[in-house]
Order: sequence, then C-alpha cells, then structure tokens
Amino acid sequence: RRKSGEAYPERLRIRAVRDASGAVARYVSVFRDLSDVERLKQSLLDDAYQDALTGLPNRHLFQDRLGVALRRVRQEGGILGVVCLDLDRFKSVNDSLGHVAGDIALTEAAARLARLLRQGDTLSRFDGDSFFMMLTGLRDPEDAAHVAGRVLACLAEPLEIQGREVHIGASLGITIAPADGGEPADLMRNAEMAMYRSKEAGRNNFSFFTEELGSRVLKGLQMENDLRKALSRGEFLLHYQPRVDVLSGKVAGMEALVRWAGADGRLVPPAEFIPLAEEAGLISRLGSWVIEEACRQTRQWAGEGLGGLRVSVNFSPRQFEHPGLADHVAEILARTGLAPEFFEVEVTESVFIKGFEQAREALLKLTALGVSVALDDFGTGYSSLAYLKRLPISTLKIDKSFVAGLPQDKDDAAIVTSIVSIANTLSLEVVAEGVETEAQLEFLRSLGCCGGFQGYLFSRPVPAHEFAALVARGGVAKARACRP
Repeated sequence: RRKSGEAYPERLRIRAVRDASGAVARYVSVFRDLSDVERLKQSLLDDAYQDALTGLPNRHLFQDRLGVALRRVRQEGGILGVVCLDLDRFKSVNDSLGHVAGDIALTEAAARLARLLRQGDTLSRFDGDSFFMMLTGLRDPEDAAHVAGRVLACLAEPLEIQGREVHIGASLGITIAPADGGEPADLMRNAEMAMYRSKEAGRNNFSFFTEELGSRVLKGLQMENDLRKALSRGEFLLHYQPRVDVLSGKVAGMEALVRWAGADGRLVPPAEFIPLAEEAGLISRLGSWVIEEACRQTRQWAGEGLGGLRVSVNFSPRQFEHPGLADHVAEILARTGLAPEFFEVEVTESVFIKGFEQAREALLKLTALGVSVALDDFGTGYSSLAYLKRLPISTLKIDKSFVAGLPQDKDDAAIVTSIVSIANTLSLEVVAEGVETEAQLEFLRSLGCCGGFQGYLFSRPVPAHEFAALVARGGVAKARACRP
C-alpha cells in the first residue's frame, strides 16, 4: 500500500546477505511498481473484448460467454435465448446528420438496452448497428418474447441528438437453445435469419427462428448457387408474349420474358429467381444476356421476313444503378444489328423510388438513341402522373389487375377509361395486359386503346419457334381462352 493507504501491485524480490560464516547478516529487498503494466494489460484486454464506442462486450467476448452458458445448459438443463437486433433507421441518421450523430445514436441505444439486462444476461455490439443479446435463466420461449417487447418499447422513444428528435426502431430475431442449435455460431446465424424475416415483415417487430425458416434460407442459398452455375452454363431462354393490335388483331410486337431451364427439365418462372438474382447481385449479368438475346432474335426474324416487330424487355432497378447502362444498350444494338426503334425498355415505378435522377438520366440517354420507354403496371404506384410529366415515356401498360374485372366492374372500367383518356391527351400509346376474354377486348376497342393488348385471349408466352410460326401464319388474333 502507498502511504495514502491505496493498494497497488508490485513485484518484490528479497535476498539474504550472509557473512563469512554463512549466517544471514541482512536482507536486501528490491521492488517494482507494476501499476503501469497492469493498466496496459487491462487496456489490451479491453481492446480485445470490448467495443470501443459503447463499452459493451464485443463479438469475441459474447461468443466466449455464450459458449460457457451453452455448456452449462447441456450439463444442468434449461434453455437460453439469443437475440439478434438491428436498428431500423440508423443509416438515415448516419447519412443525414453525419457520423458523429450516428455514434451518439449507437451509444444512446446501447445505454437503453443495457438497462434492460438481468443478472447473467449479456449485451454485445457486433458491428455497425447490429447488437446481440444472450438471455439466461429463461423458463420458456415466451420470456424471450417479453424481453423483445421491452426492447422495442425502449427504442420507440425518440433520441435527442444535436438538438433534434430522432426516431429509430429495431428488428429482432430470436433463437432458443438447445432447440434451435447447440453451438454459438449456429444460434447466432439462426437469430440473424430470424431478424431479416422481421425486416421483411415490416420492421420494428421480432420473429422467432423456426426449422421452416432455416430450410427456406438453405434452399435460397442452394438456388443462388444453382443460379450462378446456370449463368455460366447458358441454361436460360426467352419466351415471347405477342403484343396484338386491338383493332386489326395483328401482332405488332412482343415482350421478351426470361425462363430458367433447370437441371430437372422444369422451367423455373421468373418470380422464383429474379428476386434472388437481384439480391445476389446477378441481375445485371442476367439482364445483359436477356437484352442481347432479345435483340439478336428480333434482328434474325427481320432477316427472315418478319420485320416491323418491336421487342420489349423488362429492366430491373438494379440495372439503373450502373452509369453506363445506355452505352451498354447501344453496344448491344450495334453488335446485333437491331435498329433502336425496334427496341423498348419496360420499367416499373420501383426504378425511380431510390434514384429518380439517375434513372431519369439513363432513360433520356436511351431515348436519345431512338429506344422507346414503357411504364409497366401503370396505376398501381403512388406518383405515376408525376412520372408522365418528367420522364421520356411513350407507352403506358395497364396492369392486368384493372383489366380482370372488365367490363362488369365499374371501378375497373372507370380506372381503365381514365388511363386511356390521359394517354390520348398526352399522345402516349396504351397497352392492356392480361386480356383473357372477348368482352374485355371489345371494351378496350370501344375506348380506342390502339396501342395493343397482351393476354391469354391471343397467346400465352411461347418459345421463339412457336412465336415465329404464330406471326408467319398471319398473326391475326383468334379468340380463345388460353392457359399456360
């Protein structure tokens, strides 16, 4: 101890000094104050096991504590919970107010969460705005749900950051050991999957991990792997749905729709693999193939005497994230020899939600090439009229949900009539999708919907050789209720 009474660590060595006869004459002691060494050691431990910003345990300490707790569960029985927590609106705070404000938000959120801990629980910050909680001493899974409810409630209160009220929420995923896994890595992975399901369900809520969820994720990973192989092996093909003139009944063009010929011979519909391709970052590669194949095939048909057909290709919002999109399309048109006026880009309003100006610039460059632009699923978005004013759109495609009730449904009839009227006023073409009955077609004819229609009344999407045969026969619509 120091003279003040404060305790401190020291290393002390005492040696005996003997006289000529060998008897101990005196002792010599040498000591060293180890305070600085211990402080350095503690600092290194803190760096290794503590998050520098919040002071919470980091992933290494959390995994170590979780491993110890799981061994206790195996020996003594009982259950424990692992919660993965991701702040919902942290990115907007970070982007709009700056990183300092983001750090304040994380620190305050960590402090609120720490106040909810019970004895034996652990709260850890992993990275960014992700946290994990270990809940011990649970009687049943409902106890974990109660904790999750308290977490959502505590984060629902606004944060005071730089004189502003900021609202954040959280999405939580919960796993229960040993039912959902017996190893730390398994439980944490499963909790993260459950958290992402909470985000998909609308955020600011919590979800439990289930076997069904794990199987679905594994199936998705397998499909993503198969999708990558399919792109390398060339397992994709295009089907074409005719666009038919409402008045003459002749085929005026077609929409190119991608299909995946799976290893088992089954044609995988786009709804199953397009979202996965977007999520996995493969949509640009797939989209490039679709554009080139559609242009190549259309140019080939023109050389065979089936000219005058305009092909439409759906573009994903992800494709518009690349600044060279228009140049890429121009290269494909030049390489395949297809004139730009026979190529049409189809987009939905989702293209403009995140990057309106970037998408608008790309569309302006495309139309400067001579390519036309169609707005698909028109009427289902929230600001379509604004898009008509600011974007180089030449065609509106009426969503099939409005066509289905024609002509009996008064609301559908009024909506379709209004869309056609707007298009006529703005000198835009109108194409109706999902036409399946003669009554629907007659109603569209009565409105002067001259842009055309697509639907099973004329033909389902068909392979290239069937489409060519259809057009070669004269391409005149015959009323029939086709089904896939």
